[in-house]
Amino acid sequence: MPPLTDWFGSDDKLAAEMGASPDRLKALGDKVVNLRRALMQVIGAPDYEAYLSRHKIIHPDVPPMGEEEFFRFAIDRRYGKPGIRCC
Repeated sequence: MPPLTDWFGSDDKLAAEMGASPDRLKALGDKVVNLRRALMQVIGAPDYEAYLSRHKIIHPDVPPMGEEEFFRFAIDRRYGKPGIRCC
């Protein structure tokens, strides 16, 4: 997901048009990002950004999976287990 500043721009002109300071606009963007992450966790969707930051720390010498490959891996890991399921 692109940073919120990519969507709204990062210049002070936009903040002035919205009647907010740049700091308040950034705070709003941070809240939106956090809300999105929380909702994604609730529905069980994998978080590619969290994967990238964790991968960079744990395996700095190994290139990370691409976004499509990561989602395919996460879905296979979650639903690819044979066995009894209720649904």
